[in-house]
Amino acid sequence: MPTTEMDRYLLHLNHALSMEAALVDHLEERASEVEDPKIKQRIQDHRTQTMDHRDTVKGIIQSLGGQPTAAKSNVQPPITPGVVGKVREAIEVERPDQALAKALADYSVEHYEAATYLALGEIARNVNHAEHVPEFDRIRQEEEEMAQFVLNAIPEAVEQAFPSAGRRAA
Repeated sequence: MPTTEMDRYLLHLNHALSMEAALVDHLEERASEVEDPKIKQRIQDHRTQTMDHRDTVKGIIQSLGGQPTAAKSNVQPPITPGVVGKVREAIEVERPDQALAKALADYSVEHYEAATYLALGEIARNVNHAEHVPEFDRIRQEEEEMAQFVLNAIPEAVEQAFPSAGRRAA
């Protein structure tokens, strides 16, 4: 059990590392599922960024004399209430609905990552490792940019799942 601030900082860094390691695989899978070439390319580009994020966090852990984790977090939608479980299962039967649900989950994951790096920057300042803050700020900005990209793609995902009346009539 961590007891010092440095132990706790390392714990949070390892949490970020395990998250990034899992997201490398997740983004590869997501890119293979997407048909739109522009979206596929952006996901692949973000996967490359995510590998850089993973390596950056690992380097910070090592620079502090910590042991980087080899664990990977689970990547799943952050909200899966039991009461709605059956509704969610029914929605995910339809491929366009699956794509929409995954886009919504991706949006929340990107924001979770951005918040994680915002917190890590604040922790770094408070434990006298402000030299790490520029890296956390850079990563946070890249996560926010990806979240904005996903947000901008949601209307297209909705259109795929629920074509507008004009498109259905054609």
